[in-house]
Amino acid sequence: MAAGIAMISFETNAKRPAPEWLRSAVVYQIALRNFTRGGNFKAATEMLEHVRSIGVDIIYLTPFVEADRDMDRSGWSKRQKASGYDSPKNPYRISDYNKIDPEYGREADLKAFMDKAHALDMKVLMDIVYVHCGPNNVIKDILPDAFQKNPDGSVRTTMWRFPYINLESKAVRKYLIDSMIHWMRKGCDGFRCDIGCEAPVDFWEEARAACIAENPNVVMINEGSDLEWLERAFDAQYACFWSYSVRSMLSPEAPSHAYAEGNTLAEKMSRVRQYEANVPADSLLFCYLDNHDTAVDDDGNRFDMVRPVEAGNAAFVLTFLRRGLPLIFNGNEVADNAFSAMLAPVEHPLRANKTVDWGRALQPAGQKRLAHIRSLAKLRHEMPVFADGSQEWVTDGEAKGVVSFVRRLGDVAVFVAANLTDKAVSFRMTGIRPIGEKPLLAEDGMLSGDGTCDLGAWGYVVWAVQPMHAWRSEGR
Repeated sequence: MAAGIAMISFETNAKRPAPEWLRSAVVYQIALRNFTRGGNFKAATEMLEHVRSIGVDIIYLTPFVEADRDMDRSGWSKRQKASGYDSPKNPYRISDYNKIDPEYGREADLKAFMDKAHALDMKVLMDIVYVHCGPNNVIKDILPDAFQKNPDGSVRTTMWRFPYINLESKAVRKYLIDSMIHWMRKGCDGFRCDIGCEAPVDFWEEARAACIAENPNVVMINEGSDLEWLERAFDAQYACFWSYSVRSMLSPEAPSHAYAEGNTLAEKMSRVRQYEANVPADSLLFCYLDNHDTAVDDDGNRFDMVRPVEAGNAAFVLTFLRRGLPLIFNGNEVADNAFSAMLAPVEHPLRANKTVDWGRALQPAGQKRLAHIRSLAKLRHEMPVFADGSQEWVTDGEAKGVVSFVRRLGDVAVFVAANLTDKAVSFRMTGIRPIGEKPLLAEDGMLSGDGTCDLGAWGYVVWAVQPMHAWRSEGR
């Protein structure tokens, strides 16, 4: 084995491979309130050609179903209270799973959105929230055992103060699965499942089976990190260790997270490797730098607020080209640096100033990011090694703040490295030899014939190299 290269095995007994087309896909998250000044389906539909133009295959919509309007603040989350919008309408605090919230439009508006997305050859995933709901969700009037109860008979609530749904009830399960089928028949191609690991895995198995009967190509993504859920019920799962570790390098001022424990990049990456060594071969990790939660929690420390555009570009190289499913959060492609207003309803006067700043697309930083994302999506789509190839981590540069790996498929191998610091670095690897004199993609980065990798501040390099069997045949 080449020095500095940690081989990872992905052996598993997983029984349900992810759809083949999913492996090369690029996902774009739209949070309707943040995405446009209009904040609704009509306004978002007008942006779909732009989304497709950057290489997106899948749109993932944050919840658009009816939110609970109860003004009793005892049932609001801490984040909701602190937002300053004085609104009960939290997209993740749902009152009716089968109705579109009028804030976003009517059924005809959703249909127009779905039809346009599908006409552009994009699939649409819907965010479903089945672990908890709003205190006045209609399910409690339909099914007497809808909510979990404490020993004293009171409703059991989550850390966000929302009622826990009783997924031990067969009737409740049927109601929620029927809702999934309802939205599939309106054009939904799959689901992102909010905090899925807090729901019983056998519920998701049951839901998946019902959805596959409706659409054999349905996609299900779990917001969670428990590998049993991934093995048994989901096509992809959040790459929490990876994403938070990279984010902590981009913006150390942002709130810390347990997934990114470790004082150094090498320590963080060691935990990443330990976790990913057990990921099923036919499953994917959902890799993000930004999403609706982090954009709110980071507040004034979003990475495109506090770092030059080159920092995010370096991290996106890793996110797009590593083994997994990459996410672009709305506006990331123009290096949006606006505050997030996920908790502000469309009618709130302060919301408009906290939506994506599309003017960034006309500025140098936004233009540079946009071209970069398009290049990465093109590489991902045109080179099967990034969809189907194995991945070997290269650890030599981690002590200096560099994340790197080799993707390999047959006789094709590609070395990827990105410097996640604002200082130039250089390190040498044994057994890695570049092919040709030019990289596939690079900025302020070079790979020399002797295996030396030189990267400027936030520099990166993507370079075809000799395949692994060549290194092994030379005893490396």
